[in-house]
Amino acid sequence: MSVSVLLGLTFVLLLAAAIAGLVLFTLHLRRRPVPARAGFAHAGAALTGVAALAALVFSGHRALPVNAALFLFTLALVGGGFVLLFRLDGEPPPGFMVVVHALAALTGLVLLLAGLVVQ
Repeated sequence: MSVSVLLGLTFVLLLAAAIAGLVLFTLHLRRRPVPARAGFAHAGAALTGVAALAALVFSGHRALPVNAALFLFTLALVGGGFVLLFRLDGEPPPGFMVVVHALAALTGLVLLLAGLVVQ
């Protein structure tokens, strides 16, 4: 498979994680309970996508937007870990933490899309 196809598949996987994250964010804003399964599915898709992106980036030279996307997704992963810690304690995470997590991931998604266009 070509690198462009693998980047495209990674983008689709991370897009699915972003859509699931949007649903979780909406539940959080409405102060509704967030199902643990939905959170774990979101995290699993995101972790798989970031691992695939890291493998692609570290396997050879990639466009700058793709490298920057990996950096932002890594930051989003750390933010998601903090959100998970709050959820495991039975408390809702602070709103700013959820927003920073989401903005880092969405910016990474846009940069990954830009990297696909440049590639």
